[in-house]
Amino acid sequence: MKVNPFVFGVIILAVFFGLLGGAKAAGIWSVSAKVTSTGERAAPTGQDVSEIKGWMTLADITKAYNVPLADIIAAFELPADTSETAQLKSLESDLFSVTDLRTWLAARQQ
Repeated sequence: MKVNPFVFGVIILAVFFGLLGGAKAAGIWSVSAKVTSTGERAAPTGQDVSEIKGWMTLADITKAYNVPLADIIAAFELPADTSETAQLKSLESDLFSVTDLRTWLAARQQ
């Protein structure tokens, strides 16, 4: 039995994307680090600075690492009215980056 190459390709793609979709629907695979496999919002634990991501907010960082928002604002010369709901990636500038924040927090933990 000969299978048309086009049909074979469509079948392979359907199986591949069907498996991915099924795994996502079942909650055993996620394409985003923003949620855990159980669907809960991912948040830093305060134990390892490498877990800090740009989509996280200043509130996530202050809570996990027990550091006042005012200290972060002062250390990176952020505007005084910076909201704790601001995502880290939205604050990127010459004075602030996620990498710099990780380094600063790691130094504070020692």
